[in-house]
Amino acid sequence: MRFPDAEVTTLDLIRHGEPVGGRMLRGTTDHPLSERGWQQMQEAIEALGREGPPWDAIVTSPLSRCRQFAHWLGELHALPVRVVPGLAEMALGEWEGKTHAEARALEAGVDRQAALWSDPSRHAPPGGEAPASFDARVGNAWQALLARPPGRHVLVVCHLFVTNAVLRQVLEQPISRLLAFDLPYAATCRIRHERHALGETSLVEWIGR
Repeated sequence: MRFPDAEVTTLDLIRHGEPVGGRMLRGTTDHPLSERGWQQMQEAIEALGREGPPWDAIVTSPLSRCRQFAHWLGELHALPVRVVPGLAEMALGEWEGKTHAEARALEAGVDRQAALWSDPSRHAPPGGEAPASFDARVGNAWQALLARPPGRHVLVVCHLFVTNAVLRQVLEQPISRLLAFDLPYAATCRIRHERHALGETSLVEWIGR
């Protein structure tokens, strides 16, 4: 249902591109983008703004694989950039900076990665951030952004798990679905958030990769 008098904020979420070191359980390990990662991000941004950048502002995770690109894009198009610590990726504890195979080798035959992906309401990375705490952190950052968006159209540069947490809340899924989407590097989605007389609604649209 559409509300003609609604106050609308459009938020484009983009996952960062490939970092230096390739695929791994990176978490809060602060690797910058690889050359290929920069290319992925630039291609995705061009697809989002074919007629010129549509955004009023950029919001970014503090980690360099998001932040460096966000600041570069902001300078390129004279857009304000806000760094939001609550949008940092989930801390993965003992898995930080390891490949999936290296992390599995630590588990003595128990596939804790599969358990986490299957039901994060019951499992957590060893020594890492509890999924429920992570979900609450991202949710607080997201609600603050919706309450005081820096423009009507905002680009949010973030991470795989962060995007999942936002989508879980927007789609009103249980926390067992916290990690439901395995998105490629530089994947994008658009969320249209409306404030209207009856409350608030959000609609999700997949738009890239």
